Amino acid sequence: MMHIRSELRIPLVIAAVVAMGLTGCATAAKPEAMAVSALPAEKPFPQFLSHAMCIRNVTGGEKTNPLWVSKVDNDGFRSALGTSLDNAGLSAPASSCSYPVDVNLLGLSQPAFGLSFTVTSHVNYKVYDSNAQPVVLETIDAPYTATVSDALIAVERMRLANEGAIRASIGQFFDKLRDAHPAQTASAAQ
Repeated sequence: MMHIRSELRIPLVIAAVVAMGLTGCATAAKPEAMAVSALPAEKPFPQFLSHAMCIRNVTGGEKTNPLWVSKVDNDGFRSALGTSLDNAGLSAPASSCSYPVDVNLLGLSQPAFGLSFTVTSHVNYKVYDSNAQPVVLETIDAPYTATVSDALIAVERMRLANEGAIRASIGQFFDKLRDAHPAQTASAAQ
């Protein structure tokens, strides 16, 4: 039987725990976990947005490399935002969309290592009216922290932090929508 000196046992145990935490394959963020549910808010959405919005473009996302780290891709973000708009009663079919939404995922600030992972999403949202006038132009930086109590495996914590950061971003975007006013056209402003 091999004997390990007592002063080496603790570092070896720590190294084994870290190695276990790093094992596993990275998986992409799940759209259903990034979506915002239709919870009642203190301030309702403006009536002009009700059943009038659609997603036109989603760019900037990245595919997840299973050997590296979880990411958020364009299709997953589009699905999460679409579900969120549906849940809030804001979505409309493309044929009757009065307020198209363009989204650019500028990036995810992800930590390299740690027991808690705080990911901050950086997302640019643009909402236009049918005359191509801006209604909401906003870049939102939204952090979310996933801890060991959320998931023991590091790659899972990173995925959870990504999902939470996008969910927080969509929630903050909805707050901006609640304060939106119809764009004034040139003829209405005169």
